[in-house]
Amino acid sequence: MENVKRSTRTALATACATFGIMATILWCKLMGHSPGFLLSSAGLGDWANARVFWLVGILICSTLCLLTPKSMKRFDAALQYILPLIGAIGAMAFALSFHQDFFDPRKLAVAGIIASGFGYFWLISRFVLTLALSRGLPCMVWAFAAAFPLRQVVLAALDATMSHEAQVLLAMTLPVIAALMLGATRLIVGAEDGPSSASGKTEPTPKSEKRYLVIVVFAMALMLSVVRACSISGVWGTDHTIGLSLSSVAFNVLFQVIALGLFCQFAIIRMTRYPMAMRFHLGIALVMASLVVAALRSTLSWGPSPLIDSIVNVNDPMALLLFWSTAACAARTLNLPANRIVGGAGVAYALPSIIWVVLITGENAVDSAFALIAVYMLFLFFMIASLQLRPTVDAHRAGDPAAAPETSDGVNGKDGCADEGNAEEGEPANTATAPSAPARESALSASEELTRIVAARCNEVGNRYGLSPRERDVLQLLAQGRTSSAIQEELTLAASTVKTHMQHIYTKVGVSDRQQLMERIFEKTI
Repeated sequence: MENVKRSTRTALATACATFGIMATILWCKLMGHSPGFLLSSAGLGDWANARVFWLVGILICSTLCLLTPKSMKRFDAALQYILPLIGAIGAMAFALSFHQDFFDPRKLAVAGIIASGFGYFWLISRFVLTLALSRGLPCMVWAFAAAFPLRQVVLAALDATMSHEAQVLLAMTLPVIAALMLGATRLIVGAEDGPSSASGKTEPTPKSEKRYLVIVVFAMALMLSVVRACSISGVWGTDHTIGLSLSSVAFNVLFQVIALGLFCQFAIIRMTRYPMAMRFHLGIALVMASLVVAALRSTLSWGPSPLIDSIVNVNDPMALLLFWSTAACAARTLNLPANRIVGGAGVAYALPSIIWVVLITGENAVDSAFALIAVYMLFLFFMIASLQLRPTVDAHRAGDPAAAPETSDGVNGKDGCADEGNAEEGEPANTATAPSAPARESALSASEELTRIVAARCNEVGNRYGLSPRERDVLQLLAQGRTSSAIQEELTLAASTVKTHMQHIYTKVGVSDRQQLMERIFEKTI
């Protein structure tokens, strides 16, 4: 019964987040490409493309998250109500800027769009942290994947039923709608599982792989900036939200559902089984391949093709999914505030994006040389990082003590159960029967390999059943054979709190005692 309730809550949270994310990205799409905003975009043309100022808003928000993560966390509850209203007012200011003469139109438009970009990044990052830290990476990924085809359906419906003026009014309400969905999502998952309380330290990972993950986050940010620059949304002020035929919309939505579903399942979720050095290669290869198709399509002037157009259009959401997945993985793995992680990722995306928009002029003005050079520079950078990490990963698999994984408390995973038991018994060392040095080294390697296997199994169970960060800490110690009192002392928790965490773990995993939990952890296929 508890498992059914848990699954129902997760499904409701995913549904609310999907509608909230859809409202947020639809807000961006309407402001950048709806006819109701074209006059404002055109009015800023002699300064810069309007998207530059949207990116400036993202840059300001992400910089605040990066530099003041504790303050952003402290005021998170208030910002949930304030920033959406500021975003709505910003959308209104941008839309009306060139329809009034009380304020300088261009300054009003710039202020409005910067405020909107600020609110956009904050909302998106809240959905990412709320889902990833409370319900796991798969829940966050599926919510994002469902939001894109849903947005396409809503755009077609708006084009068929709503005037341009009404679309502007809708754009002003979308940030408020997204905020309401965020509040509903947080209410469903529970305040204790939200980003304000999650430690982000859940996956035992070697230090070298953590450094590698930081590189990956910045590489994904740079790749997303290139993909966005090469996409149809790379510049604002062009009309791409009207004249949508039913057949093209249906084909595009179906293609997005299939392509994003396969991408999420096989390039993101399934890849969590592999070491960090291999986890993102497939996704990067697919995004790069799609980017090459976009470049060739622009250069070779291919005729109209629904399939080619759909491949080009799906590249943007795939890159965005990969970007936020790596940021979420970092938030769950690195011993850093979650706000600082998403803030750093946002800065790494916004800065090069501003450069691309400034350098690129005209609608979808990208040639194959620019795109291919950018792609292969990214690929080379990523492969060099992988090769530098490989010796560490291989040594770790071979049982090298220097590469032993860290526990969620940042301590090397070498607290084997047998050693702890001998220490408690207080047996003196018997030099006459002490094992030889090779035997001790072999035993040490075996203990480290066992620790690695236990950590990996617990990580898989935590990902599959959506355990919270503290529940994962308790699970790791349970799998090591620790008693309740030992867990209480290790994690500095009250006895009742440890008991509650254990009961939650049993309920989520669907077992009734520790023996069944151990069988679930070490079963052949999780």
